[in-house]
Amino acid sequence: MITRESARGAALVEFALVSLVLYLLLAGTVEFGRMMFAANAVQDAARVAARELAVAPIRANVTFEYALTCDPGGDPNCLVDLRRRIFDPACLVVDLDDPAVAADPEGFFAAMPVVNKALRTLMITEPSRPTLLRYPGALLSGGGDACSAAGPNGAASPTGLTVGIPLIESANGVDTVTWVPVLQEIRATRDFECPSRGPFSLVYVAAQDECGALGADPMPDRGLAAVRINFPYQAAMLSGFRSSAPTATDPLPPNIANAIPADDGGVAQNNEAPGGVIDDGGAIGPYAGPFGLGRQLALAGRQVRPFRRLISAQGIYRREVFE
Repeated sequence: MITRESARGAALVEFALVSLVLYLLLAGTVEFGRMMFAANAVQDAARVAARELAVAPIRANVTFEYALTCDPGGDPNCLVDLRRRIFDPACLVVDLDDPAVAADPEGFFAAMPVVNKALRTLMITEPSRPTLLRYPGALLSGGGDACSAAGPNGAASPTGLTVGIPLIESANGVDTVTWVPVLQEIRATRDFECPSRGPFSLVYVAAQDECGALGADPMPDRGLAAVRINFPYQAAMLSGFRSSAPTATDPLPPNIANAIPADDGGVAQNNEAPGGVIDDGGAIGPYAGPFGLGRQLALAGRQVRPFRRLISAQGIYRREVFE
């Protein structure tokens, strides 16, 4: 005999089973929308960066890194301040309490370099640091320069912080981080630290190669503004899992037991970070942790990594203006 009380209990059990599926559908829809929004914003910013570099008055024989960091005030070979005009890494972290920002935030952001303006829609705040607006990634100490933007109330003071983008690789349960910049030139992986081998300069000068002289020019085509913008998408509602090894009968076995633990103590680094890692006291969030890899409370209170993908958008234009 079915009573009213047992029927209520059956409805509760049915809802518990169905709610899991509904939650997964909701979380997947929300996170997929966030990912698409971020990918479109990053692609637009990459096109802007490449186009601005293509038409900027820069000497034909300079490298990508030199063009974006040189100071025309003290360097006669530097014709224009592209840090102020196109992209300034110091503007990736903004203190909203700074008097120069707080009085007129819109005016301050309107004075930012053009690529920083395009990236503003992707900047985030955190519960532990609500006065900071920053680009996603790892929040690092050591950003000594002030943002070059000077709004209606002047320039902001240096925050002492910067952002690093962790490119993570996992093998045998060990996570290894390679730090990449937000804006970088498209070069071969082996030439990551070799600006002279990039396509931006019209000439390859072997004697000035930072990684050692090559017998021949490694680039078949030069005079290109070929840039990549990196964005670390990390989910707020989905956790990351390592795949299970295929078996003879199942090429895609279940991996529900392979949640990636948020173990920052076991992370190795392939190269030096652009700043010092910061102990955030075990904060929870999509970009928490000293390496910005995130922490979530899931699976009976365990701390696990969020689902993540590094979104890299590219823009390529042939340089049109030379000095």
